Amino acid sequence: MNGITGPDNYLIGLFDGAGAFWLALVVALGVGALHAVAPGHGKSVTAAYLIGTHGRYRDALRLGVVVALMHTVSVLALALAWVGLSSAAAVGTEAVTAWLQVVAGVVVIGVGAHLTYRHFRNRRTHAHSHGHGHGHGHGHGHGHGHGHGHGHGHGHGQMDDPWSARGLTALALSGGLVPSPSAFIMLVSGLLTGRSLDAVVLVLAFGAGMAVTLTAVGVVTVRGAAVLSSHAPRVRLLRSVAAWTPALAGVAVAIGGCLYLATAVTALAS
Repeated sequence: MNGITGPDNYLIGLFDGAGAFWLALVVALGVGALHAVAPGHGKSVTAAYLIGTHGRYRDALRLGVVVALMHTVSVLALALAWVGLSSAAAVGTEAVTAWLQVVAGVVVIGVGAHLTYRHFRNRRTHAHSHGHGHGHGHGHGHGHGHGHGHGHGHGHGQMDDPWSARGLTALALSGGLVPSPSAFIMLVSGLLTGRSLDAVVLVLAFGAGMAVTLTAVGVVTVRGAAVLSSHAPRVRLLRSVAAWTPALAGVAVAIGGCLYLATAVTALAS
């Protein structure tokens, strides 16, 4: 498979050799963290999603974990298929990876479209609620105060939660569906040599390293968004940027998905 780096080779060598397992475990954690720094793995999607949904630090942690878990599941599934099915070997991992990239690209486009749609829908809902409040404020002061408070909370409760299981699953697919070459090779080697448990533990450590990096990206994003929001009321340009940031984030995610999809289609056509 393509994409094998120096740290990847070192990790694979540790696993295949007689080196200490605990050393391989630490290296797997570090290689996973480095692997997540490389292009891909949903960092831009994660950052844009956090901005577009006004995410918090705990949301950044959740995103890092779900993407890493999906990557681990993807590695396990592909390795088991490779070892257990001759058809998988006949097709080749390059083609399988490209098709996984196609799926991930489509999911990313869907996430971006949903973020953009959600922003404009919320703006319309807010404008409607604001107009409704002014229309009833004079004649029904006490009664409207109670009714409006209830209606406002109910309206937002009906809106789909971007941090629901469905939203998190979409993000996990977008960032963790395509397995890393080193984790795949290591797991296949373990399955073929009777060291399946060791290989699975190392792949889990690899995923934990990815989660650390992705969570760090999310935390920096949330902090940056908070700084922008704190200065926005004092600067007119920043107010405009802050108001449209969720929509711009959604568009950016969709464009990234289109580029990802184009790359995958090009790989399949070559």
